[in-house]
Amino acid sequence: MTTETAPDEVETLGPVPVTILTGFLGAGKTTLLKRLLSDPQGTRFGVLVNDFGSINIDAELVVEAGADQISLANGCICCSIRDDLVAAAERLLAPEGPRIDHIIVETSGVSRPLAVIDALFETEFKERIKLDSVFCVVDATGFLELDFAATELAIDQAACADIVLLNKCDVANVSDVTSVEAMIQGALPGVRMLRTSFAEVPREVLFSKPLDWAEEGKATRGLRHEHSEEDAHDHSHEFESWSWSSPAALDIAKLRRVLNELPPGLLRAKGIVRVADQPSSRGVLHVVGKRATLEVETGRNPAKSMLVAIGRRGSFDPARLTELIDGCISGDNGAA
Repeated sequence: MTTETAPDEVETLGPVPVTILTGFLGAGKTTLLKRLLSDPQGTRFGVLVNDFGSINIDAELVVEAGADQISLANGCICCSIRDDLVAAAERLLAPEGPRIDHIIVETSGVSRPLAVIDALFETEFKERIKLDSVFCVVDATGFLELDFAATELAIDQAACADIVLLNKCDVANVSDVTSVEAMIQGALPGVRMLRTSFAEVPREVLFSKPLDWAEEGKATRGLRHEHSEEDAHDHSHEFESWSWSSPAALDIAKLRRVLNELPPGLLRAKGIVRVADQPSSRGVLHVVGKRATLEVETGRNPAKSMLVAIGRRGSFDPARLTELIDGCISGDNGAA
């Protein structure tokens, strides 16, 4: 079946986003990966893992299995990393193969994610991929029992992450959870951390979604902006989303400064904005954890500026966030 791509969807054919799942042995990375593959929600994943034996993918998902690659009924393809991560990634990106929407790399429990990132982005095909996010899964029940060397490795894995998922909080002692959080935050000030059970996290946090994932038809009008009280899926009691929309152009210099003032409870944000004084450009904002990028791209200036964000409920002030973005509106109303 051939899928037509509409003109306004051309950007989906750009670099393939890459998500890295790291964490010490037994933390819950594979649990998270299995959930994503069981319900890809229309995304064709390319997955790189160290050993298929640990994944135990449901038989009904498997269409074909080879020595180091399996095809799934949902359109996803998995390659095992036995000797060469780069070679496996290149197989996923082969032009003759199916289009991959998103690549997930599950690293070994004893590997350092920075080495994986360096390997992927120092290749001939580095222009065909982009780093979307790095998540580190930490076992709240076992972290305090690690020896010194293992603890150092686990901290190093967390240091590379945009967001740390403190997993198994449903079975861990509350005092242990608090101690692990304090230990990680002491070593990594400013770290973004989420408590999870069965590594369950909203898709809006895991992946950069289209701009409407927080608006649900509630786009604001004019220069008045509203805060969305509802979050997609079943996480509304834990997470809240915020959205901002305006026909005004933004001052990019001011917006860059605002990125340093984003509240620590913000987990994900994305935006496409009108750029003041640059009718043939647009600003593209991407925030995951404490990592934020704002790039000005050549292309048609959008009809309006739009930003969306998600965080743990109560961890950020939506009114303050709106105030910060309102302060970036350019005084030049002639920007088109």
